[in-house]
Amino acid sequence: MQKYIAVVNPRMDDDEISHLIGKGIAGALFEISHQNYPLAAKMIRQIKELSRKHNRPVSIIQDVSEMTDPLDLQFGLRSGAHWVASDNAEHLKMAKGLNKLAGLIFKGRNMPKGLRVDSVMADGFLDPDAQVLGRQGGQTRLPRRFDDYYPMHGGQVKHLISEHQNQAILDSLIHIAGHAGAAAIAVSDLDMAKALSFRRPSKKIIFAPKDQALVAKGSIYWGVHPVYVGNNLVSSLKNMELVKKGQRVLDATDVKHVMIHLI
Repeated sequence: MQKYIAVVNPRMDDDEISHLIGKGIAGALFEISHQNYPLAAKMIRQIKELSRKHNRPVSIIQDVSEMTDPLDLQFGLRSGAHWVASDNAEHLKMAKGLNKLAGLIFKGRNMPKGLRVDSVMADGFLDPDAQVLGRQGGQTRLPRRFDDYYPMHGGQVKHLISEHQNQAILDSLIHIAGHAGAAAIAVSDLDMAKALSFRRPSKKIIFAPKDQALVAKGSIYWGVHPVYVGNNLVSSLKNMELVKKGQRVLDATDVKHVMIHLI
């Protein structure tokens, strides 16, 4: 399942952001211009609070391509941005130095040699993970659920995923899920969720980490459904309506004790 990322700005009110979250965006892309930190902080807080309210984790992505003051990047990461996007290699290296957990997105196809990033944002991918939507650019009308948002030029995201360190576990999980007739596979490790996403399985990929700070970061991966897990995974899946009554879920959140739940 391809994901959608909407361009947002600090002038949006709660209703506008709630509308986008409720319609299914997986990510919110923004810039900080003219050091307008109070408005940017308000917007980031809005996204976090409203995604919790709607029970839909949303990745917060800061575009620093036009950055002239490094404080903009520092502020964004401290305020909770999960990803940093730029067409400037130095910006991305700076972001990794400030926050080792930040995801890096290089904008464009001409990526400098030696630059290590998590994803690329450009056009023309055969099987993109996500599509960026904005109010300007593009000619193709999107489904009604996104109203007046259009695909942005240069706005397809493709994640660069390397082979998982333990492919045998992945093979086993997919095999067991197939034989059990499971509708979804639940994991708690982001690298495992990414590796499953890369394989484009027919099963839903549930990402249920113990660290709640990681939940939203995983939302822009193809087919990955992050969940805020309370005391019970099954209850969380029911609350988010990710599985239906009578379906099975392969619970591999603890790969040493894999279980199958009947919803």
